[in-house]
Amino acid sequence: MELRLAYTAGGMVLLTGDGTRRRLPAGACWIDRHAASGVCVVRWNELGIDYRAEMPGEDLRAYVLGCIVQYA
Repeated sequence: MELRLAYTAGGMVLLTGDGTRRRLPAGACWIDRHAASGVCVVRWNELGIDYRAEMPGEDLRAYVLGCIVQYA
């Protein structure tokens, strides 16, 4: 998977690189995956600050599918 632009409705809480939990705001984010490790990186900008969170690809997939079901 290459770097992709995604749009969220908000609501996902991710663990950022500094160990804090942040709610991914509604709007644009970028998702990328490290090919060798399968770890996904989610990046977003909130109030001019760039945030980054990493999680296993399978966890992100389950999270996104859960959000789709929740908001359907």
